Amino acid sequence: METRRPTTPEAEEILGLYYPVLDHGFVSLVDYMGSDESIEHAARVSYGYGTRRRSATRGLIRYLRRHLHTTPSEMVELKFHCAMPMFVARQWVRHRTACLAEGTEVFFDLPGAEARGRRQLYKLPIEEIWRRFQPTRNRTRPDKQRNPFFRRDRVRRMKLRQVNEDTLAFQHTRIVDVYRHGPKPVFRMVLEDGKSIEATADHRFMFADGWNTLGAAARLREIGGRAAWQLGDHFVYVNGAAEERPAFYRDPIWLQREYRGSGQSLATASRLDHAKLVRIKHFEFVGERETYDLEVEGPYHNFVANGIVTHNSINEYSGRYSLMPLLFYSPDRENFSLQSTSNNQGREEDAAPKGLYRDAIRQWEDVRKSASQAYGWMVEQDIARELARIDLPLSTYTQWYWKIDLHNLLHFLTLRVDDHAQWEIQEFGRVMAGMLKRVAPMSFEAWIDYQVCGDKLSRMELEALATLLAPGEDGGLEVRQGGGSLSFEELRGMGMAPREVRELVGKIRRRTAPDFDLDLARFRSAEDVAAEMHEAVPGNFE
Repeated sequence: METRRPTTPEAEEILGLYYPVLDHGFVSLVDYMGSDESIEHAARVSYGYGTRRRSATRGLIRYLRRHLHTTPSEMVELKFHCAMPMFVARQWVRHRTACLAEGTEVFFDLPGAEARGRRQLYKLPIEEIWRRFQPTRNRTRPDKQRNPFFRRDRVRRMKLRQVNEDTLAFQHTRIVDVYRHGPKPVFRMVLEDGKSIEATADHRFMFADGWNTLGAAARLREIGGRAAWQLGDHFVYVNGAAEERPAFYRDPIWLQREYRGSGQSLATASRLDHAKLVRIKHFEFVGERETYDLEVEGPYHNFVANGIVTHNSINEYSGRYSLMPLLFYSPDRENFSLQSTSNNQGREEDAAPKGLYRDAIRQWEDVRKSASQAYGWMVEQDIARELARIDLPLSTYTQWYWKIDLHNLLHFLTLRVDDHAQWEIQEFGRVMAGMLKRVAPMSFEAWIDYQVCGDKLSRMELEALATLLAPGEDGGLEVRQGGGSLSFEELRGMGMAPREVRELVGKIRRRTAPDFDLDLARFRSAEDVAAEMHEAVPGNFE
């Protein structure tokens, strides 16, 4: 079927296929929106398709990347399906990018009021939720309240308001975790009913035609310190009201039909609201604000904030609703190393002794066998899956769908393909970089040249280089007469710490540009991967 969307043949070739990572992991490019040309059109709106040369596109993209003009690259989005060990997933979520600003109020329902047959709304600012998730000891309170995680567990038990995406009725979920991402550029979305919310342009909301980011749905972006968006009617779902549909709530036959299979009781359903559509009035750019995001339990990964239905940025496989495939990660012999003596976060380059590796594998297998047997037994006894899963080790594989724009993906990859990152997450980064190369090859090339193989220079580093080099008569560079060299102590005298001196020496070494090309023969079909996951489920239960 033909499409008018910008596509790249290289990306289409791998779309929906699965590339293996580690022993049981994978990365699949599920979908993408936009290409290098989309970045050019965002930056140079007056251009139309067919009116520019390829060299002009490449030159503009390199200029934007070189000078860190990143907003146009947010017009390209990629969606991945990934499977990774849980300890890798915990590193990964530090790069969740779709965020809500501080001051956003998250909606809960108080259980006491619900027991009395009515609703009572309770709001908590998202930054307060984050504070309550941080460990703290209260030495003035007795018993369980001295537990450093008491406040966190109490919030986790609260009934977070969530929309059932099949019926549009509001039900309840719980918070899994909350993340603080630091200051980010934030927009305020103002609705015609007076509701408003502040979020990054890549945060997803429930629009009339489904989930979408503000940037993609309304072409929201910042130009000259102001918000710019595509004019038109844009509608998002908000908290409705039961009284707006009194006939529905008096009709038990309608309720029985509407809520069959929705996962909530008829009594609960009759007390909760329905979502309704409200038109977006306008957007405002509010500058940089401290940002946060929630991760909530499924099967619907959304929650209500400021009365508006919003989404968390990652959909992780839920062991609460689905049976966990019992697949565990074991490092290869060459990647099993001792703790680094110079880096508290890393491992030595050389492999550990063979005998030690053999003993470690035996220890891991004993733990995993015990955990698997306990999990399988609990499942057979029909113990709640949310309880059966709790002792599965961090080596257990989990999965998620991850949607991210090109700007934030490049930030993630810059850190995760670096040699200082943990080797396991480097492997995922390299595969995703290879997929990106097929979606936006010019952006990939500029990223390699300016971020991966390029570097930043401090004032002292520039001063050191200026001491050795000078502008040449032909417009190039030449070595200063008598420039000679700079000793370690002379560099220290320019204000550099010893570590900064070592880093400067490392920066000026020649670097080989990685290509991150993917071996097409290694791709697997979705059916093969699904069959492997099914085989790993205890008892092959559906």
